[in-house]
Amino acid sequence: MVRHRGIVIVLALIAPGLAACATQQGMTVDNSAVVNVSPKYRNAIAVRSVTGGRMMNAMTVMGVENEPLKAALESSLAASGYLARSGTPKFYVDAEIMNLDEPLIGLDMDVTADVTYKVSGAGAAATYPIKSTARATYSDSPLGADRVRIANERAMQDNIRQFLLALR
Repeated sequence: MVRHRGIVIVLALIAPGLAACATQQGMTVDNSAVVNVSPKYRNAIAVRSVTGGRMMNAMTVMGVENEPLKAALESSLAASGYLARSGTPKFYVDAEIMNLDEPLIGLDMDVTADVTYKVSGAGAAATYPIKSTARATYSDSPLGADRVRIANERAMQDNIRQFLLALR
C-alpha cells in the first residue's frame, strides 16, 4: 500500500509534464478561416521568425514554444493560400509573442495571447498587433495542466485566425 502511494505521488507530479506545451496541430487554422484571400499576398509569404515563446515549466507555466507556433503559422498560411510555395517570397512575416497570460489554478482556464506580426517586403511593411483570449474547462480535461495547454492552443489558433483575416 505504501509503495503504491509513492507511485501515485510520482505520477501526480509528472502528470502536468505529460500535458506538454501547445502543439502545432492545436494551433493550426484550417482553410475555412479565410474565404477571400488577398491577391497581394496570395502564395507570397514566408515565415521568417517566431520569437518570445517559452518552454514548458510544469511547476509554473505551460508555455508556447517558438517552433510549434512557427509550424502552425506556416500550415495556416498554406491552408489559406498565403504561403509562398517556391522561389523567393515577396513578403516575410515575423511573429513575436509579446505576452501569454495564463492562470495558475482554476476549473476554467482563460489564456490571453498577445502576438505582434510584422509583414515586410516588396517595398512595404505592416504591423498587426493581435490579442486573443480562449478558455478550456474541466469538461475539456480534468488535469489543470492539460486545460492550460488546450486554452493556450485555442488562444494561439484564434490569434493566427485574426492575423489571417487582417491580411485580407
